[in-house]
Amino acid sequence: MPPIQVLIAEDHALLVDALQLLLGTQPDLHCAGIARNGEQARDLALALQPDVLLLDLGLPLLDGLGVMESLRRAKSGVRVLVVTARMDAQSIRAALALGAAGYLPKNEDSDELLLAIRRVAGGRRYISGAIAQVFVPEAGRTPEMPLTASETTILQLVGQGLTSKEIGQRLDISEATARKHRENIRRKLGIHNSAEMAAYAVRAQARSPG
Repeated sequence: MPPIQVLIAEDHALLVDALQLLLGTQPDLHCAGIARNGEQARDLALALQPDVLLLDLGLPLLDGLGVMESLRRAKSGVRVLVVTARMDAQSIRAALALGAAGYLPKNEDSDELLLAIRRVAGGRRYISGAIAQVFVPEAGRTPEMPLTASETTILQLVGQGLTSKEIGQRLDISEATARKHRENIRRKLGIHNSAEMAAYAVRAQARSPG
């Protein structure tokens, strides 16, 4: 199997060097290129079509949100993993609304970054626990309409990054049934989209005992 192609979009030289070294230690990962500003990130992502774009939101010339907006307009299939110092809920929501498949703080450890890259490349979402705490601070509250046992199980699987198809296979139900359960969960929890549900699930699991 060919290695996962990763494009790094970051303007801090030391961090770029560290990311390149990290990717170089992994036989299944390959650095496809380096973008030092947002315009380069947009152009290289469209030209190279990497499996994963590691994207900082604070890029010069064109910020990370602008890069994602451009990729969305171009109907690019590049999957974006945001790695940024921005930890405010507004930035997180904006990035996920623009299609980011994952969101990590820059101070996350290398093992979690590698896990996130592989999960995003595999078609899943990845929301770090640190991000979930900022994004859904109310996670763990008791919903007005309690979740059923099936819905609770599905919420846990969403937190693990599984898609509706994978959830269906895991629970031996149809993909349509899994999607319907997810819709019910969003309605009961007052959550607007799958990204928010993934963050809620990660936060709720972090708060659960044992």
